[in-house]
Amino acid sequence: MYTFSRVMKEKGIEDAIDAVESINEKKGRTVFTLDIYGQIEDGYKEKFGELQKNFPSYIHYGGLVSYNKSVETLKNYFALLFPTYYQGEGFAGTLIDAMAAGTPVIASDWKCNGEVVVPGKTGVLLKECSTKKIEAELDKIAENPDGWNAMKATTLDEAHRYDPEVAIKPLMDRL
Repeated sequence: MYTFSRVMKEKGIEDAIDAVESINEKKGRTVFTLDIYGQIEDGYKEKFGELQKNFPSYIHYGGLVSYNKSVETLKNYFALLFPTYYQGEGFAGTLIDAMAAGTPVIASDWKCNGEVVVPGKTGVLLKECSTKKIEAELDKIAENPDGWNAMKATTLDEAHRYDPEVAIKPLMDRL
């Protein structure tokens, strides 16, 4: 599993870390790993550095990924965690990157996320997203990984809606 956004509290990074740690402790083994990708927000570097010092072996900061390497980097993961509650959130490109990589999404039902994530087809939207809600969703996935993995093909199909030639067609048809 991975996060793929700016690294800051409001993007839900601490909730993601806490949920993965909690579910692994609850299960008594490493069920989920978490790789964190993205630029660390300037005002969050010290806090994130402190968090990193206490990362268990199954949580790792992977740094920045070049835009042209995102799909290649993310295609081997099974899920994107995107529990954002950032006030300035817009249409999150990370959701499109996840779908193009064939990875379903666990996201907060925040701002435009519901326009991209189709519950049960491309992932899950969590209302009132929190560590406990993420952990509960991870528990469901651990109990039924086949159901989760079945969404991989759908995410790839949905990603094609955002191909430039497909996305621009309605506008071109009107001109």
